[in-house]
Amino acid sequence: MFVVEINMISNSASWVLDTGCGAHICNDLQVLQRSRKLSKDEMVLRLGDGKAIAAEAVGSLSLVVSNHVRIELKDCYYVPSMVKSIISVSMLDRNGYKFLINKNCFYLVHEDMYHILGTLVNGLYILQQSNLIMTAQHKRKMNDHENTQIWHARLSHISKDRIRRLVDTKSLEIDDLDHLPTCESCLKGKMTKKPLVGQSTIAKGLLDLVHTDVCGPLSTPARGGFSYFITFTDDHSRYGYVYLMRYKSEAFGRFKEYRLEVENQTNRKIKALRSDRGGEYLSGEFIDYLKEWDSLSVDSSWNATT
Repeated sequence: MFVVEINMISNSASWVLDTGCGAHICNDLQVLQRSRKLSKDEMVLRLGDGKAIAAEAVGSLSLVVSNHVRIELKDCYYVPSMVKSIISVSMLDRNGYKFLINKNCFYLVHEDMYHILGTLVNGLYILQQSNLIMTAQHKRKMNDHENTQIWHARLSHISKDRIRRLVDTKSLEIDDLDHLPTCESCLKGKMTKKPLVGQSTIAKGLLDLVHTDVCGPLSTPARGGFSYFITFTDDHSRYGYVYLMRYKSEAFGRFKEYRLEVENQTNRKIKALRSDRGGEYLSGEFIDYLKEWDSLSVDSSWNATT
């Protein structure tokens, strides 16, 4: 089949009315309805320079012009490498449509009414986008060119029965529903793990063990320019404190503040401090401070502890 390639229009979404092209051609698969994937070399189009390109899919396309007059473009071929989409005038004529070309305008004649389809631009009749709407379904249709597994993933991994209901209500058009392969992501998502074997221990008294961690920097600082916060949680009561910080280096000062407050409130001493061994807990002044207090020991029951 002979095709004249068009390169003069800058907008790749433009549709060109062409009297020298023997087939409708589009470069966007999404505009096709009821599309079918073509096998390799099933349809080969030949350009004006002699170059041959293969169409990847074929389908139909509905165009609506003024006064709701509809044009059906049957056997529209999907060729992604084409610079412009082409409407074959000879194919429309073969399907019974009538046209008139006059004063740089291309008209569709319907029931004695004249509707402008395109205007002359740089020697080519370009489809009038203001008077033309490509019909889009309220519910997105399925192109057979895309397999069922892709739609299964797009629809949040719904079951085959739910996909079948969408097909029954004409929301999707899928021919290979029965060939939906096993979804590895669905299998992993439904797997369960057995409970961990072991016993967790809880500190017997208040402040026997305190957990601490630093979070930050926050992407949006809090009022006052605070980009970090440090937490202290008592293992026995699960009661926690949170302190805002501008810098991670303030962790040592916040710990001393926390220790003074809770030890005065409970009349008990912190016996062990557990952290992730971050650098803020391993500074020289922090380590020296812990060594000065004999009653405060470093918890070493975990590998990542201070």
